Amino acid sequence: MPISHALSKSDSHIPYLGDHKINISKNGDDRPSENCNGNSCDNQNNNMSEITRIQSSEYGSATLCTKTELSKQQKMEACCKSIFSINSMKKFLPITYWLPRYNLRCLRSDIIAGLAVGLTVIPQGLAYAAVAGLELQYGLYSAFMGCFIYCLFGTSKDITLGPTAIMSILVAEYARDPWKEIDDGDETSNVTLAILLTFTCGIIQVLMSIFRLGFLVHFISHPVIAGFTSAASVVIACSQIKKILGIHASSEFFHMWADIVHNIEDTKVWDVTMGVSCMLFLFILKKSKEKWGTLSDGDKDTSIVRTMVSKILWFMGTARNAIVVVLCSGIAYGITDLSLSVDERPITLTPNVTGGLPDFKIPNFSEPIPGTNETASFLALLSHLGSGLAVIPLMGILESIAISQAFARKNCYRVRPTQELLAIGISNFVGAFVGSYPITGSFSRTAVNSQSHVATPLGGLFTGIIVVVSLQFITETFQFIPSSTLGAVIIMAVVNMFDLDTITLIWKVHKIDLLPLSVTFFLCFWDLAYGIICGIGISLLILLASHARPRVLVEKVDNTLILKIRNGLDFPASDYLENQVQNHAEDKNCDRVVLDCKNITTLDFSAIESIYHCAEKFQKNGVVFVISALKPYLRGRLHRRGILSTGVKLVQCTKEVFSGAKTDSSTKRENLQLDL
Repeated sequence: MPISHALSKSDSHIPYLGDHKINISKNGDDRPSENCNGNSCDNQNNNMSEITRIQSSEYGSATLCTKTELSKQQKMEACCKSIFSINSMKKFLPITYWLPRYNLRCLRSDIIAGLAVGLTVIPQGLAYAAVAGLELQYGLYSAFMGCFIYCLFGTSKDITLGPTAIMSILVAEYARDPWKEIDDGDETSNVTLAILLTFTCGIIQVLMSIFRLGFLVHFISHPVIAGFTSAASVVIACSQIKKILGIHASSEFFHMWADIVHNIEDTKVWDVTMGVSCMLFLFILKKSKEKWGTLSDGDKDTSIVRTMVSKILWFMGTARNAIVVVLCSGIAYGITDLSLSVDERPITLTPNVTGGLPDFKIPNFSEPIPGTNETASFLALLSHLGSGLAVIPLMGILESIAISQAFARKNCYRVRPTQELLAIGISNFVGAFVGSYPITGSFSRTAVNSQSHVATPLGGLFTGIIVVVSLQFITETFQFIPSSTLGAVIIMAVVNMFDLDTITLIWKVHKIDLLPLSVTFFLCFWDLAYGIICGIGISLLILLASHARPRVLVEKVDNTLILKIRNGLDFPASDYLENQVQNHAEDKNCDRVVLDCKNITTLDFSAIESIYHCAEKFQKNGVVFVISALKPYLRGRLHRRGILSTGVKLVQCTKEVFSGAKTDSSTKRENLQLDL
């Protein structure tokens, strides 16, 4: 029986509530704190209202004013007490929910999951640092602090924070060294800019959590996300081809292909052989784990040999990146003489990795400009980051919350998006003090964590410990890792990011959404920021198009023209509505026009003005104008505009027009009363 299946039986005993595990709480103390706060505040407000009502009847209006002021003071005190209450502190630190019920079974699950994720994040961290254009140790600097911080503030037991392919390519785009000429090297990012980007990203995300601005990510549509991730997967995979071939090439996408074609004769056989072999080996291990690495519920009575084989395949598939790196490092150690120059070595190795833990220090807010006596100020550095100050925090939030919610639904617990936003913001903010570049949730490592049946966020603690130990003791061995091996690890990690299934589904369901997807996809090869911004812009234009051109169904019964509006009326559609109503009335040569507003839920000032102008014109031409089935709160707006002075009739439904139903002033008074 594999480890993942062996731990599945313990799920019902896991005390983690995520925002609370379903059907776990057994007393009032285990319930979500917001319920307690809400009830106490409501009861207190009701009591204060009752006191004010009774005393005002006894002592008159002067006392009522005094008691109202006293009520406001009491409300302020109650609000302060609720903010600084124990329940509020528990909401701020979700670890206080599940830690008191932590047990040895949870500890075993967390240790196993932490080890599995740790063996995955070390090779990925080294590889993603190369994608970000930084020295390899910065990938490990980014891999441990988020794990520690999230244990305290996170509400998802499955998600793991750290370097990802998306964040790495964004860092390479926005933290590019402005004072370094583009050459054939990989280290093209400025360390100060990358760390400052992490610092500012953390502050922005914390502020967004405080002011509850996480809804902004909802304006990034799914087609835009699919186009961006698909383009990123192509860019990242193509950037590793030069490592597989063992040749020098530019980091720019289009220049890189020109350099590859120009330098193809310099291809190293050992690099190609090792790179292709690693990709094949990683693919075989992954498929073996998927097919034979887990036992179904009907295989519980299988033989011991079958169980052991399944466990071995599961472990090898989970730790496949680490296994490949270790094997290839051993081969490289045996065939490489470090005394030779880089070009004379049979295989290309990674640059030396600086060992030891990073210093905990405040990020640099200025940077000496190479070759001059000048220093770039904090504002100058921020100007170099440009739109990355908006793009990276939003993409980090989007990726992290989407992953946490997906695994929360799968494993039957709830997460609080606002708290998740706070957790990732604090992780980035504190991570900047140890040299981290921006981090977010990793889908691949979260999947490993979930499959290992992690019990609580404490599993991240053991992942972070493994990264810290590797930084402190084994970084000297990283110099024998072949570059082609890390390239193979990256290619196999991002190949599934190309979202072909979503593209196919959009083609079947709603073809117009392929437009923002395609624009985002192709523009991202030129500039990531332009691709994302243009994709969002086109998505919003498609959304506004339905508001600017609402569907109008036209029917004619005898001399009555009926126009049925299919959606809400806002200012983009006001002129269009006015023209449509008047044109149809003139073309049909009718005596009465009925505007059926049954489907209208919004009506702003511009739309009201258009309706008013139509009513005035119909009054001059002797055409009866009837508005039917309008919601009471919207009908009151028309009354306040003085729509009845133009001879408009308001009815409850279209049938009243033909049944001769009475529409007198009582209807007006009733609607006004409802709206008020």
